[in-house]
Amino acid sequence: MSSAISPRSARSDAGIDRRSLMAGTAAGLLAAGLPLPAVADTPPELAQLIARVTEGAVPERARITLDIPALAENGNAVDTRIRVDSPMTQANHVRWIHLIAEKNPFPDMARFHLGPRAGRADVSTTLRIAQSQKVAAVAALSDGRFLLAEADIVVTLSACIDGG
Repeated sequence: MSSAISPRSARSDAGIDRRSLMAGTAAGLLAAGLPLPAVADTPPELAQLIARVTEGAVPERARITLDIPALAENGNAVDTRIRVDSPMTQANHVRWIHLIAEKNPFPDMARFHLGPRAGRADVSTTLRIAQSQKVAAVAALSDGRFLLAEADIVVTLSACIDGG
């Protein structure tokens, strides 16, 4: 029986990399019940979901716009648009955009994979929102950094009541 060595396990033990340090710090803060620095005004459950998506890295609140209505009469169809200010070149582009709604039965609502050939980091979709809550958009950049935008939405007629 042969065992494969993953890139993580093949890493030198001489030092710790930035991602591991950030993941450990985020996990420690969450375990202690403390908010993450960049998501201090974010509900704890949402902050935990964001930390999972970013593998513990602290996202920047810059260069990303989440357009979602502040009031939705019907949570079954909420038009949403996410834009990231990026040159979308081979050296500097958005890898993916992830949408999270912590109070939905399935909080990971969507992930859009992009690359330099996309031309621009601009996606639109229609979401089902279970109830009034904060929605977050997280963008992963080609240099390993993450961007974050959040928006509060009030839903008068909830969707996802049956858990689906």
